[in-house]
Amino acid sequence: MFGALPFLLVRYMQQVCNLGFYLGRRVLFCIFLFISCKEVPERYSLQTVNPKHSLEYFERSDFNELDLLSVSELGWLYIQNNRMRSAVNVYERLTNEDPNNADFYYYFGVALSKEHKKNDAIVAFRRAIDLRPGLAEAYFAKALLLNERGDGFESAIEAVKKGLSVDPQSAYGHFVSGFIFCSRGENDKAQKVLQRAIEIDDSYANAHYYLALIFLRREDDARAIESMEKTIDSNPYYTEAYYSLGTLYARTGRLSDGEKMIGIFQKMSLSDMDEDHYLRLLHRSTDQISLEERVAAHYNLGLVYLRRDDLVAAQSHFNSAYKLDRTYAEAAHNLGVVSSRVGAHNKAVEYYESAVSLRPEYALAYKNLGLSRLSLGLYEQAERAFKQALSLDRELTVAAEGLATALIQQGKVQEGIDIKTGLNNVHK
Repeated sequence: MFGALPFLLVRYMQQVCNLGFYLGRRVLFCIFLFISCKEVPERYSLQTVNPKHSLEYFERSDFNELDLLSVSELGWLYIQNNRMRSAVNVYERLTNEDPNNADFYYYFGVALSKEHKKNDAIVAFRRAIDLRPGLAEAYFAKALLLNERGDGFESAIEAVKKGLSVDPQSAYGHFVSGFIFCSRGENDKAQKVLQRAIEIDDSYANAHYYLALIFLRREDDARAIESMEKTIDSNPYYTEAYYSLGTLYARTGRLSDGEKMIGIFQKMSLSDMDEDHYLRLLHRSTDQISLEERVAAHYNLGLVYLRRDDLVAAQSHFNSAYKLDRTYAEAAHNLGVVSSRVGAHNKAVEYYESAVSLRPEYALAYKNLGLSRLSLGLYEQAERAFKQALSLDRELTVAAEGLATALIQQGKVQEGIDIKTGLNNVHK
């Protein structure tokens, strides 16, 4: 009996040791899990800004008398309207008055980076991260600037990794990672993360474009063409993609397609140059410009955005031109065009009527006035507008087609048919 005691004691001690080892492992695991959780902050999303007033309203106000909420709305509007120099001034005040607001520092960084103040922008993004470690966008923005400033590839990639640890499903974050790898010439890694960005969001034009550049480096023309085409499908206003696709088409024997793409690229490049010129004139020029120059710049910017189908920006600039010059018939007309495109035909009619009252020989405005009245079921009024348009310009085929429809809708069927027959004969 006593001979078995040492054996039982050993077994008991082994069990105690095993239990201690097991508990130790569990404690270490819990500590590791706790540390891991602490290392990955909770995702923080930028607060939604819904301005109660327009940019024009704020600019009629005394900036120094605006409360903090109004100033934050103004800063947001400046960012949205690409008025970065003004945004810098606004967010400088906001960060001074509320130094613990990460959103303010983030937008301050955005505005500073657009004004090519990289060092100050990086400081702003770092402050945003210190305040909100879960603000993934700040890591990505910081990474791009570090890469651009030349701080070192490792620093930029580390910043992206931290952002992706917070938001692993960010297509933008994976794109930033791919862009940095691409700029370093690490094509395999770049391709992998860019494809991941596209898996998350197939409409991400930038990811398609840089993936196409990687295929170009590898002389894989077929895949490069496919990616460039997807770039344009995702964003029809991606200017550089048209040039790259044009050269690819030409290189693979599709000469007419290549010429078409290069032609589009040239037109869009001029549009980009116009946009930059007028934005600089309005918001970045150190010289005072005249009222006439300001009106023309707003109007021409409106045309740039209207051609791009950016109706919000187009409306904003046409509206600015019209408010500065109430005799500007073309600005009133194009406000009508924007309104009609979004289906606001009652508003469009008001603008078209203003345009023709300012310029009675404005045939195009009468034609569009007729179309909006037609959409509203005002057939007799539409008939008058179309007839006026045609009396000023017989070549306005759309006005003739609209007139035929307006007549038929009023029961003047034969008159409408006769006009349609005449149009068909002309087209033959």
